Amino acid sequence: MMRIILSLGIGLVSLFIYQQSVSPIYAGLITVETATSTPVTVSATTSNGMIEVVSAEATSDFPRGINFRVEIKSDIVIEEIALRMKIGQQKSGVYEYFDIEPSKTVSADMFWNTNTSSRYIPPGTVISYSLEVSARDGLTLETKPTEIVLHDVRFEWKEIEFETISVAYHGPVESRAEEVLNAIVTTMSFMEPVLGESQEDPIRVTMYNNVKEMLVALPPGSSTIRRELITEGQAFNNIGTLLVLGGGRLSTGTASHEVTHILVHRAGQSVFGNVPDWLHEGLAEFGNVSPSFSYDIALDFAVHSGRILPITSMPGKPGNPEDVIIYYGQASSLIEYMITRYGPGKMRELLADLKSGSNIDDAMTNVYEKKKIEIENGWRKHIGAPEYEMPDGSSILPTPLPRPTVAVFSLTPQAGSKAVTSLKSVKPTPTPNLDRGSESSSLDSNAQIENLPDARDCGVSMIHNRVNGSIFLLMGLTVGIAARRRGRIK
Repeated sequence: MMRIILSLGIGLVSLFIYQQSVSPIYAGLITVETATSTPVTVSATTSNGMIEVVSAEATSDFPRGINFRVEIKSDIVIEEIALRMKIGQQKSGVYEYFDIEPSKTVSADMFWNTNTSSRYIPPGTVISYSLEVSARDGLTLETKPTEIVLHDVRFEWKEIEFETISVAYHGPVESRAEEVLNAIVTTMSFMEPVLGESQEDPIRVTMYNNVKEMLVALPPGSSTIRRELITEGQAFNNIGTLLVLGGGRLSTGTASHEVTHILVHRAGQSVFGNVPDWLHEGLAEFGNVSPSFSYDIALDFAVHSGRILPITSMPGKPGNPEDVIIYYGQASSLIEYMITRYGPGKMRELLADLKSGSNIDDAMTNVYEKKKIEIENGWRKHIGAPEYEMPDGSSILPTPLPRPTVAVFSLTPQAGSKAVTSLKSVKPTPTPNLDRGSESSSLDSNAQIENLPDARDCGVSMIHNRVNGSIFLLMGLTVGIAARRRGRIK
């Protein structure tokens, strides 16, 4: 009961703050062109000669890539032209050379491919680039950085903005874009006591109107995965860019959840380690100004069916769709307990300790003076779940296998050698039946999720799963809650 009252209280406060921000808070409406830039002509002159950048431009060809074109002339032979590029809020940049023939006048093109998992750049990202020109006799020229916005060229985009936050949209959906922007601003204000002062680095949001539009803009991935999941939002934490499905009924909640991921990343991420998933997801849902009740229902079901997960001991989210819903519910409830029980200042200290380089175990001990399993068990007691007992530290080593004897291969049998047989005489190994409910089964080679740069695997994506198991889970939740209510009435 106490938890329900506390949840309602936090929800009412969040709703009040959100309602106060419903009036338009954006600074103004601006029209954004396709990412094209032409910097002012620059030159370098020494006693040896002069280099002049006649023109330089970058044009978006999303989702394929970016076209760079330069025209440079010099009094002496130009030997190299390098492109320096920084993507979004990333600390490091990339370095690439134009393919040229040494000459005093050079016109060159470079296509930067962004349609692979390793080089993907989300639409709406600010890209800063500059040129470094080298000629003979040691003459060089470095241009000042020029910024462009990598937009999806299929649509004409407009932007609304407030301070360092901007939301790009297309079509007659300005009011929905305002709602998304208001939700993000409210979230940042609400989470400031927990995460510290809002960072000044910009956050850029690109809002799509439907699933078909957004599907092209997402990172390259498996077509099988795309058929099973509808991504409503995805945050690219290192870059500071966010994609949102504006046509969804949960668009404001999705934007709120995802922008919190960016804020948590900035508050707690370090070069020495990552913020653990349970902390990342729990804080993201705690900051959600328009939360879904499905996580609370899943948590209630898990408590009364004995399916509570050892969340702080898990390396990441589970693979089972039903367990993922429970995981999110647990993470949200655990973070709510930690903030209300120990105060938002402790959470702020925890993230600062992680950012300084501590691992999660040391950081929990430093800040809360308790191990993370003690915190988890305190939360378990609070919600009426049994305590989790850590397994002992002993481990069972695998049974050693004898090393095979290495023998010389021979076409003819002889002592101390192994005969090489024809492939025709080797019996094919039967394919194991992976699906016991069918006569045969095969693996889809495309059914895999690649490790994408700057994006958390599904942890930053609010997703709807079409798997039948989720439907059965919801049916079980409904039946279980109804049974509990009947028991109370009796």
